[in-house]
Amino acid sequence: MVEVIVAIVILTVGVLGLAGTTGYIVRQVTLANVMTQRSVAQQTVIEKVQAMPFASLASGTESVGRYTVTWTSATETVQSKLVTIVTTGPGLQSSTANPFPMMADNVADTFVYRVVSR
Repeated sequence: MVEVIVAIVILTVGVLGLAGTTGYIVRQVTLANVMTQRSVAQQTVIEKVQAMPFASLASGTESVGRYTVTWTSATETVQSKLVTIVTTGPGLQSSTANPFPMMADNVADTFVYRVVSR
């Protein structure tokens, strides 16, 4: 009888461990999906900016899925322009009060990209 109770306790601890790990894995997969979608939105705009002629490169906005991507162009030299790309949408938001990043709806990421005249 004692062996059966010990076996049930060990099984219970194992099942509870699996349940806790499942929640963690679901959160990680969800976060990875959001970050992948954000990267796809940024890459789409970078490819669009690369396809534009250098002389007509100007500011613009594009909606890609749940994300709004805005870019502004600033001439740095005759041969190059700096393009600032801001992606706004669902993402991870860090705060000083909470050491763990949390999901938020309107997170803005900034990325600076240099376009060189060909």
